[in-house]
Amino acid sequence: MIARGLGISLLLLTLAACTVGPPPKATPRGSSPVRVVVTPGADGPPKASEIPPNLMDIPEPVPRAEPKSPYGNPPSYTALGSTYRTLESARGFRETGLASWYGRKFQGRKTSSGEPFDMFKLTAAHKTLPLPTFARVTNLSNGQSIVVRINDRGPFHSSRIIDLSYAAAAKLGMLGNPGMVEIEALTPGEELPPPGKLELPRPAPAQPGYLQVAAYSDPINAVSLKGEITRLGITNIEIRTGTFNGDPIHRVLVGPFADNAALVDVRNRLLGAGLAAEAVGR
Repeated sequence: MIARGLGISLLLLTLAACTVGPPPKATPRGSSPVRVVVTPGADGPPKASEIPPNLMDIPEPVPRAEPKSPYGNPPSYTALGSTYRTLESARGFRETGLASWYGRKFQGRKTSSGEPFDMFKLTAAHKTLPLPTFARVTNLSNGQSIVVRINDRGPFHSSRIIDLSYAAAAKLGMLGNPGMVEIEALTPGEELPPPGKLELPRPAPAQPGYLQVAAYSDPINAVSLKGEITRLGITNIEIRTGTFNGDPIHRVLVGPFADNAALVDVRNRLLGAGLAAEAVGR
C-alpha cells in the first residue's frame, strides 16, 4: 500500500528537486569522490501563461544509443553528506519508490549532464543511473506510464528515488504531491513487457467526458484533494473506487462536461494550480 501525507497543499512543492551545479566532470575510477553542491529553496510550477497548450500531448523520447555524457558520470560523488556511486550500465535496472518533480526554479539552468533544464521536456534526475539513460516510469497509483530521458542528478532525499520534469509529472498525474512509481531502464533495441494493468471502473462511453486529477490508495488523500479543487471554485467533483493489482484505488474525477471546450477550460485551470488532469470517459 502507498503511504501518503494527509495534505495535498502546494506547500509540498518545497520538497521538490534540488539540481546540482556545476555538473561534476568524469574522473578516473578509484579517485576521490566529487562534491556536488545542492541548490536549496522551494520550487514551483510555471505560470499558467507559460504552460504549452499541448503539454499533455508532448511526445515521449525514443530510446536510442548515446555515449555517456562527459559530465555527471564520475565514479562517485557526495551531496548533502552522502556519497553515491554511479552505475557503469543501466541494463536490467528496476526500482520502486517515491517520485517528485522540479520546475520553474531550475528552468534554463545546467543539469548535471551539462544540458540546460527544460521543464517542458520529458526528462528526469536520478542519483546513480548513467547519464543519459532512457527509462519507463509508471505511476503506481493510476497506472499511467511514460518514457523519460534521465540527464540530471538527484533527488538528494533518502525518501525519494527520482525527480521528474514538470511535463513528465503532469503526464503521469503527479503534480499534487510525491507518489509511488516504478522505474525500468530501457536498452535501445530491446523491448520490455508492458506495464501492469490498472483495473478501474470508467464512466460509460455514452456519458459526457470527465477529467481524472489523481488516484490514491488512501481515501483520505482523495478527500483532501477534492477539498483543494473545491477551493478553486470547481464543484462538480466525484470520488470513484476501483482496484490496481487487487488493491483499492480512489480516483478523483471532475465532470461530467457537456462539451470539449468546457473540459479544456477546467483542465487549464487545474494546470495553473499545479494539478494535472487526464481526460477519461469518452
